[in-house]
Amino acid sequence: MQTLTVQSEGFLYVLKCIQYYCGSGLYLALWAAAAIFFLVKGKDRERRIFAFPALMLLITIFNPVVPVVVNHIFDINKEYYRFFWIAPVIVTVAYLAVEFLYKKNSAARIPVFIGITLIFIGAGTYVYADGYIPAENYYKIPNEVIAVSQVIRDNSEVEYPVALCDFNMQMELRQYDASILLAADRTQYLAIINGEEQDDQVKEQNIYVNRLLNVITKNVAIPEENFLEAMQKTNTEFIVLSKESPIIDYLKDTGLKEVGSTGVRTVLHYDLPERQKMELADYKAFWN
Repeated sequence: MQTLTVQSEGFLYVLKCIQYYCGSGLYLALWAAAAIFFLVKGKDRERRIFAFPALMLLITIFNPVVPVVVNHIFDINKEYYRFFWIAPVIVTVAYLAVEFLYKKNSAARIPVFIGITLIFIGAGTYVYADGYIPAENYYKIPNEVIAVSQVIRDNSEVEYPVALCDFNMQMELRQYDASILLAADRTQYLAIINGEEQDDQVKEQNIYVNRLLNVITKNVAIPEENFLEAMQKTNTEFIVLSKESPIIDYLKDTGLKEVGSTGVRTVLHYDLPERQKMELADYKAFWN
């Protein structure tokens, strides 16, 4: 979804959005067919509940002109697909399926039931299509995330250490251990990866974060004093990268030390000359 933009796709944006977010879009097609059925054959109450709201969504959310117009007011590229959640797809399709079964005589219900079931199966994606893959642990995350967290904890003297990791580890570590703060948030990380243009105000706000992200994502060896300044300004103590990363030698040359390794990653530590005091809300009383 992050590579899809209204500017590049224009009036095709909604269609591309559906393809990215809804796959083949068969469930949306079923929903549209159900809405048409209620509009033509449904009772007044069914039209009010299912057909008329669907028409309203067609005029607004699923109208290819709407995102183009709205995008001129504010950036909707990363959020627009969430409007699809408004569509009552499951309720509408399920209700119509039950209506069909209810109205059929007993002899016809079994084949109708089988037919509807096959449609549902064909319209979706089987969760275990490639076989059942058991989770590595009950947290449902890779064991390496837990191992990286433990290495950081073993080598940190503060309650809330700040780290910067490769993208996959960055996204997973924040889910497992929120007390390990991240130097870059998701939006900042994606902006650098996707090469998004930033206005002067955003560039000024993200100057030090962007400097670090350019180093670890693009393997750019910037002047040592600039890199260490960014580490200090962002309060970053740990950098976690793949053992194959070509920038590791540069990081060690700037003063970072390897303090641990996991399956495929290396954890580097920087001894901050002056750690900035960070105060966070304390909810321990509620946890207990």
